[in-house]
Amino acid sequence: MFNSEIGRKLAAIVCTILFSATCVAGAVGPATGGGQTAVVTAARLTA
Repeated sequence: MFNSEIGRKLAAIVCTILFSATCVAGAVGPATGGGQTAVVTAARLTA
């Protein structure tokens, strides 16, 4: 698909950035969305 070495390097860099952004979004999204639910559940179990 890519005939030049520069094209291959550029494609590898773009894929790396997209994969990293997807991993970060997947890790941060659930952590920020489900934090309060876990706290409420723990409070109910101990009360």
